Amino acid sequence: MELGTFGAILRFAMQIEEQSAAFYEAAGKVVPSLQELAQAARKRLARLEQARREGVAEMILESITGLDSDAYAVTLNPQAETAALQAQSQALEEATARFYRDAAAKLPIREVARLFQRLAQEHESAVHKV
Repeated sequence: MELGTFGAILRFAMQIEEQSAAFYEAAGKVVPSLQELAQAARKRLARLEQARREGVAEMILESITGLDSDAYAVTLNPQAETAALQAQSQALEEATARFYRDAAAKLPIREVARLFQRLAQEHESAVHKV
């Protein structure tokens, strides 16, 4: 799906963090260390919600091109074996970091672009924790 507006990008980012949190919470029953990643996803979701509330409403319909949600899709199965959960976690963190980097380069609001750059760095460092 084409992420053609600032609002669509923000909604997609929030969906990614919500999906990540749900996956890590479920997978954390098998691999307890993934619970830490669930908490981090919930914190990032709260930061994104705050960014959406803080005066960015005027830019929601700002046109943006070149981002497609399908490019960042990762298949997740929280009932998989431990090795598969770790591989899924790594793929999820890598794809999400790539999304945030790509989106940051296209966002018209400097402070939100910086937020996305920080979120990309957090996901990149999470890859090493998996």
